[in-house]
Amino acid sequence: MAKQEDIYTNFEKLSDKELEEKLSEIKSLMIYKKKQIFSLIEKRSELVREAGITKREILKIKELINSLSKRSAEIRKELEKFKISVSSLAEERRRLYNELNSLSGKIREPKDEILKKLMKLEWFQQTVPLPLDEELEITEKIAEIERKILLYEKTHQLKSKVAETSLKISDLIVKRETLINELVKINNQIKEYKKKIKELYITLINKSKEIDEVKNNLLNTIKEFAELKDIYNKIREEIVNRKLAIKSKITESKIEVERELAKKAMEKIEKGEKIDFLEFQALLKQQESFGKS
Repeated sequence: MAKQEDIYTNFEKLSDKELEEKLSEIKSLMIYKKKQIFSLIEKRSELVREAGITKREILKIKELINSLSKRSAEIRKELEKFKISVSSLAEERRRLYNELNSLSGKIREPKDEILKKLMKLEWFQQTVPLPLDEELEITEKIAEIERKILLYEKTHQLKSKVAETSLKISDLIVKRETLINELVKINNQIKEYKKKIKELYITLINKSKEIDEVKNNLLNTIKEFAELKDIYNKIREEIVNRKLAIKSKITESKIEVERELAKKAMEKIEKGEKIDFLEFQALLKQQESFGKS
């Protein structure tokens, strides 16, 4: 642009025709630069619009991550509760096992054998007349057997509680596994979303660089357009000045001719000679000019 400006500002040496050609050339350049400006403005607007879409997409993904993170925190709390519950139930089951083992150590005979003994003693007590001491002995044996049966029943109750507790633990473990699977899925989703955000940020940075580049090109093009317009105006001014100068010279020449004709007319009048119409007209203009001055 600097070389062009040197060419266009050194137009004093150019002919009128060359000046007109330069004016037309600069006008074409101005039209081209104006198109460039509009094109760059549209391109910048499109890039800004695309950057806005990318920003909104990042915000949307961040909202999804926040939502998933909240759910992840909720699951971790639930898992902590499950851990405490399972630990408590496991402790209860150990206590029941210990109590069961303790009771099992006190019962060595099979339950069927004990029941048979009980039935036999009860039948014997009811059908056979016994002395008092034997009656007391049999009653004591029956009471002992009934205590063993109670132990069996308590053992059965403990086994039922152990089974119930184990079922609760299993149910909690299944639920915990379901939550763990959900947590793993959520963590994978968050990981993928963060990866996507990283990619979008790279896209946004590149888009910002493009916007800055287009902006700089736009500013440079506007500056070039302004410089061309300034040169255009200077050339137009030079052309106008030249035309005015030519017009001024023509006017001065005409005045000089009229002055000579008026002088010639005065000389003829002084000599008593006739003057023609042009001489008469020139003489009148000279007199009018003197009258105004």
